[in-house]
Amino acid sequence: MLRLITVSALGVALLSGCATTQNIISQVTPAETPLAQVLKQRPDLRKELATVEIRQYFNRVEAPTAAEVKITETGLMDDSVRSIRSIYHFKNINGQWQQGDVQTAYLCARGKNTKTFQSKKCP
Repeated sequence: MLRLITVSALGVALLSGCATTQNIISQVTPAETPLAQVLKQRPDLRKELATVEIRQYFNRVEAPTAAEVKITETGLMDDSVRSIRSIYHFKNINGQWQQGDVQTAYLCARGKNTKTFQSKKCP
């Protein structure tokens, strides 16, 4: 009986410690990573039937100061566009990721340039 009480008390202590740890972690870590911010801006990426490739890059592993989120959408309903690539730029300012500019490029399915991404829309 004493073992059962001891194991129960230990289990309760461990579980309450996990809840406290989660509260501390949520206060220490930055609110939203660059990837989370982009996914919040673009909820269509979760619902589209096209092939979507999402990559997040940081300028260094420890204490990054800059980041990019690159989204490449392929298999679109538009027959003139093969792929759309959007690159979101971020800077870490006082521990918060701030979004900068967004570059959008198109890979055309027809026309003169069908091999590389270009900034102008496809014909």
